[in-house]
Amino acid sequence: MRRRGLTLLEVLVAVAIGSLVLSLAAATGQSSRRLSATIDARAIAAQRATAVPLLLGRALALAGRGLDGCGLQVADGGLRTRVRGVDLGDADPATLEVFAGLDGGGRPALYHRTPPHARQPWLEDVTGFRVLAARDEAGVWRPIEHDAVSRWAALRVEVSWTDGDERAYDLRLPHAPCAEPLP
Repeated sequence: MRRRGLTLLEVLVAVAIGSLVLSLAAATGQSSRRLSATIDARAIAAQRATAVPLLLGRALALAGRGLDGCGLQVADGGLRTRVRGVDLGDADPATLEVFAGLDGGGRPALYHRTPPHARQPWLEDVTGFRVLAARDEAGVWRPIEHDAVSRWAALRVEVSWTDGDERAYDLRLPHAPCAEPLP
């Protein structure tokens, strides 16, 4: 007659099998987290490479459209930019401001605002934003000069993020606006 219960050998085998199953589950979870982080990083990189120039290019393409005046108003250092132009299908000039700032919770973002409306976060985690003028003859990008004579066919927009990533986007402007200082 056999006693009920488990032998020491059976308990050790069960513990070994349980440990193996838990180790495999932990390894699978860790691998899944790494894969998820890689996918997130690639998605962010793709957004920064394609969506950012599309958003900024679309906003800046409005500059000078249908106006006799300049169309660009840029703060010293190019940190805040106001774009003016006639939007498609509109007869009245539209204005769009683009600038980096902090939201109500202190998180950095790139904002856009159509005055007099409130600012709206456009891209999160943006710590810097600067607009430079088209290259000069030496191929150097420089701050925009405020005068009604110089017209810009291209701008370079430099954007930096909280993760240390910095990118420059070269954007062509169809209306070659001039720039004036922000009031």
